[in-house]
Amino acid sequence: MSKNYCSEHEVKQNITKKVTCHEKMQAFLDYLRRPKTVFDLKDRTKALLLLVAIIIGVQYLLKVFFLISN
Repeated sequence: MSKNYCSEHEVKQNITKKVTCHEKMQAFLDYLRRPKTVFDLKDRTKALLLLVAIIIGVQYLLKVFFLISN
């Protein structure tokens, strides 16, 4: 193998296309229209419950913190 191995062969360049906001919104709307599987619903339910638990925990900590500081 020679030193100029890369120059002897075509090197494919990854040229990425800029994605517009319209294309992002279109992809998101397509995702929302797609039927969801049972696993998607289970994961989303777990995430929602975790989010609710975090919110309740932060509210409790703020309540305790402000009661102690007064």
